Amino acid sequence: MALMQLNLRAISTIAMSGLILVVIYLSLTRSVSTSPLQLSRPHFGKLDSSPSDLLQDVFNQTLGFQKILVINLPSRTDHRDAMSLAAAFTGLEIDYVDGVTNVTNKTLPPGASEVGMSPGGLGAWRAHVNVARLMVEQNIQSALVLEDDADWDIRIKQQMRDFAKASRLLVQPLQGTNDTFLDPTYPQPRPGQKPSSFDISETSSGEPTTSPYGDLDRWDLLWLGHCGCRFPFLSDGNVPLGRAVVSNDNTVPKKDLINVEFGDNQLQSQYPDYTRVVSRARVNTCTLGYALSQQGARRMLYELGLHKMTGTTDMMFRSVCDGVDGRDLMTCLTVQPQLFQHHRAVGPKTKFSDINEDESGEYIDKASTANVRWSTRMNFRKLVNGQTDFTDQYPD
Repeated sequence: MALMQLNLRAISTIAMSGLILVVIYLSLTRSVSTSPLQLSRPHFGKLDSSPSDLLQDVFNQTLGFQKILVINLPSRTDHRDAMSLAAAFTGLEIDYVDGVTNVTNKTLPPGASEVGMSPGGLGAWRAHVNVARLMVEQNIQSALVLEDDADWDIRIKQQMRDFAKASRLLVQPLQGTNDTFLDPTYPQPRPGQKPSSFDISETSSGEPTTSPYGDLDRWDLLWLGHCGCRFPFLSDGNVPLGRAVVSNDNTVPKKDLINVEFGDNQLQSQYPDYTRVVSRARVNTCTLGYALSQQGARRMLYELGLHKMTGTTDMMFRSVCDGVDGRDLMTCLTVQPQLFQHHRAVGPKTKFSDINEDESGEYIDKASTANVRWSTRMNFRKLVNGQTDFTDQYPD
């Protein structure tokens, strides 16, 4: 009798253990199959760096930044739908920050009455300031910030790796030094000096230790998405003139097809086809895509949130990167052509902006994203169907 009870107890224990194992297995299986991080997606770009090299971090889900933050008005569900899909297909993890529709006049910094921004403009200003404040409050060391209509090439990770190689050349001191830089015009050009171009495949600097893009205390803002800019002039007087060059970049359109928008044509006139160039930012327009370091976020929160209001949001970004309008100069890099760009979907032009109302009545019957060859949004149909013969907006 005692032996029978012992056998029953043993059988019960084994059965219970088996049941527990089955439950654990099923829960793990369910977790893997439903996690968005495990969804099958195409891989672009090769991890050709050593395990200790920070360049490898560019291929992670936040492009080597601590976070990717997307500004989105909750009412623009269309923008959020598209942004979430684009991020999923290119292996990015994003967090949304609510856009702003109502700003109390009491909260505005000095100069606001003279600027006279529209309600939509004030909402955009507050949303970008809120991002800087969020970074400060949560001690986020670096973040890529996107507006919710931004688009990018399917090969964005490959592009950001090349951008990281370029940005290092401009902000990192030479190997084994703390204050000697590749660019002879650092920190400010002397009379008669001219810009030097450094090819990322032929030159190198010291290795950063805190960010793939250069140590976080060496840059404030990376202006990766814009509506045009120019290279620094000697007459600007306050920033280095050096340029880091990505040659033979098959993600760049032929130069006669590049839309410079509010920029100039120095890139086209001074460099061959399929060239992308990184430099100090100068007279940039639009804030559709940029990265901030923690020190950059603190400076931006002070300058735009508290110090004074001197123009629209992008013009105030410009003023801190150019060191004008009574603002201290920030260390800002930019890239031409840009890596992030506004996507223009099919439909009435009034859908484009929640800042300025368009009253032209114009209808857009063909979608586009300027200067982006394998546009993620333009290839949604192919991506959802698992196709890899992507549409190139600028075929050779």
